[in-house]
Amino acid sequence: MTSFVTAETVSPGHPDKIADLISDYVLTQALENNKKSRVAVETFLTGTNNGGLVVVGGEISEIADISDDDVIKIVHEALKKTIKTSFRDFDLEKLLIQNELTPQSEEIRAAVEDDEDQGAGDQGIMVGYATNETPSFMPPTFDKSRNIQKALWRIQNDDDMLDLDSKVQVTTGGEMTKVVISTQHQEKADIDKLHEEFTKLVRNFVEEEFILDLNPSGSFIKGGPAGDTGLTGRKIVVDAYGPSVPVGGGAFSGKDPSKVDRSAAYAARHLAKNIVAHNLAEKCQVRVAYAIGKAEPYELTVNTFNTDKSDKKVLNDFVKNFDMKPGSIIERLDLLNVNYREDTLFSHFGHEERNWEKIESL
Repeated sequence: MTSFVTAETVSPGHPDKIADLISDYVLTQALENNKKSRVAVETFLTGTNNGGLVVVGGEISEIADISDDDVIKIVHEALKKTIKTSFRDFDLEKLLIQNELTPQSEEIRAAVEDDEDQGAGDQGIMVGYATNETPSFMPPTFDKSRNIQKALWRIQNDDDMLDLDSKVQVTTGGEMTKVVISTQHQEKADIDKLHEEFTKLVRNFVEEEFILDLNPSGSFIKGGPAGDTGLTGRKIVVDAYGPSVPVGGGAFSGKDPSKVDRSAAYAARHLAKNIVAHNLAEKCQVRVAYAIGKAEPYELTVNTFNTDKSDKKVLNDFVKNFDMKPGSIIERLDLLNVNYREDTLFSHFGHEERNWEKIESL
């Protein structure tokens, strides 16, 4: 039986990713205001008969100094980056924006004081992965999908006939690779011309023979939050490595680095990538788990899928170079100075310039 692999990615104009982006805008602003800010923010957005609704809620430190006016400004900044066209039920000029941010729980705050033994902001299991099958150390099918999506995003921004919501899906393993692109477009767009243009685009990233299915629903005029609701944390597989790699328990966006859902996931990727980059294994999966308020991980498991290129002692000694306490992770990867508005688009991993993608000299 043929072994198929399918992976999808979505653009920053997808409603769920718009929600993620708004949450990360709030986070970045909070950290710029005060590095000690604690943030766990989620966003919901949808079209309404009155022009649209955006709700920003969650917990945030009072020292973050985020006002109602700040939230309104942040929402509009994020939407201007991810939406070209207003619809009657999601009009950028008529939006109702609700700020439902509340102070952080004192119990959580006490558990994550800033020191070298800073406790984890929550319990949870995080997963990191790397493979030498691609230059980005990402799974091959997911990497194809993501690279197509990134190139498509540039075209969407430059082409007046396209708006910014889109999805790309790639299926490999059969006689021919199958690519599905669904992209939002203006009513007068020439779909046949777009098919020709996107076929050339796909050929830049798919070396084997492929077929392209463009907008299989027939048309995709109404998109973004006008076409579907958006919610922070609903694209955790797209944010990570695609469906071929297990995901941990929590989303990344809207959470400050004391939340190990985010920081430890970045650290697990950093460790896995360095194991592969240093030729200790051909592929690697790292699992790390925590209890709230505790600094030491409750689990740190390294799985090389029997692709080891060194003995176990060399690998174990290498792993010891990567302190997985939350405070050490935040300092090592400089996570309080990340521009989360930009640095986590098109998956949080596989971008060379990110600190958690750095290949260390050890």
